[in-house]
Amino acid sequence: MIESLLKELEDLVGSDYFEFDSEEIMDKIESEGAGPEIIEDLLGIMERHPLEDFGMPGAMVHFIEKFDPEYIPILIKSIQRRPSMHTVWMLNRCINGTKDADKYIDLLKAVSEDESLEEDIRDSALEFYEYQMDE
Repeated sequence: MIESLLKELEDLVGSDYFEFDSEEIMDKIESEGAGPEIIEDLLGIMERHPLEDFGMPGAMVHFIEKFDPEYIPILIKSIQRRPSMHTVWMLNRCINGTKDADKYIDLLKAVSEDESLEEDIRDSALEFYEYQMDE
């Protein structure tokens, strides 16, 4: 059941109703007993749709962040595999909430310099990097 709900969620990506409908699906996923074991699946959706807007923060992020700090290493691995606009934004949120920010800031810099990535993702990472360096 959870797998079919994850597929339904991914099929909604790009829809005008994504933010509203994703809340309903995430509620169903949670009521099925899903926990941190699906964080990688949710981040995988973001990886496969790197320029999409998943909400600010959106139902997926609300679910993932319930497992703080357990989700952070999974987020880092996701960004190392395939950064997206949303996962870079999530990383910046992690930086704002931790004293151990240096390694995360270094990852933002690396993303901003990776020529193989979309310009929007690099620019976003650079903005967050510059913001964090000014703090």
